[in-house]
Amino acid sequence: MGQLASKDRDAAMAENTRKYGGIAAFGLLVVIAAGALLYLASKPTLAPTPPAPPPAAAPAPPVFDVVRVDAQGNVVIAGRAVAGATVTVKADSSLVVGTVPADTQGAFVLVPATPLKPGAHILSLSEKLSDGTVVNGTQTASIDVPNGAGSALTVLNGANGAQVLSGQGPQPGTLGMGSVDYDANGHAILSGTAPANAQVSVSLGGKWIGSTVADGTGRWRLTTQVPDSSGMLTLSAKDASGAVVPPVTAPFALETLPTALAEGKIIITPGDCLWLIARHVYGKGTLYTVIYTANASQIHDPNLIFPGQAFALPKPQG
Repeated sequence: MGQLASKDRDAAMAENTRKYGGIAAFGLLVVIAAGALLYLASKPTLAPTPPAPPPAAAPAPPVFDVVRVDAQGNVVIAGRAVAGATVTVKADSSLVVGTVPADTQGAFVLVPATPLKPGAHILSLSEKLSDGTVVNGTQTASIDVPNGAGSALTVLNGANGAQVLSGQGPQPGTLGMGSVDYDANGHAILSGTAPANAQVSVSLGGKWIGSTVADGTGRWRLTTQVPDSSGMLTLSAKDASGAVVPPVTAPFALETLPTALAEGKIIITPGDCLWLIARHVYGKGTLYTVIYTANASQIHDPNLIFPGQAFALPKPQG
């Protein structure tokens, strides 16, 4: 009996040891967990780095949409700019033709009170934003106001080549070539007129070279590789309703302008004008008078020259 009682006491003591040891271990875990929570609570919270704001878009430069000049030098200029900006039009980089605010849609129209004087002028644009920033336009409009009878010539110049706006070429709404220009990357830039929103295709010698769509004002533009040969240009078109427009053809004479200047002559191609030729040959469109003077017997109106005509190209003095 004594041995049994002793065994019971040993078993009870072992059980108590396990019980209190477990309680102690649990208590230790509670203390560790509480300490961890206190540490995390006291640790400063690092806010995530906000993403960098996107760079502000550069304001769009002002552009010409309409430049009309009559034989007396009266001008109507319309275009687009940043909404609310003050648009300034200058002639020959220094003479302020006029200023006008752009409306809430960015459109502006300027009708200067003073006509431009006879002769060649280059119009440029700039806009002044509400914060005082001045943004210069990337286009210029070259104008030749006749001294007396005749029509004024207006050519719009920009990154995509030149476009004859008035004074020469076919009328808007009819299918025809307006100008043939070239960029610095070996492309020919063809432009002309057609019915508004017409589909226009251009081929040379029966080989298709490109298609485009006329805008709502009846003007189209096509950039393509410079043709590698002369031939007959054919314009074909379908108007906005799908009706076929009678095709237009004209001869195209391929020649490099340096060679033409070296040989002292040039063959007029569809859409050419003296201003464009002078710009390519002499570097300044205003030197068209050099060509006009040398070919006065053939040119009765500098705004009226025709494909196939051969003009002498004198080398400019100096």
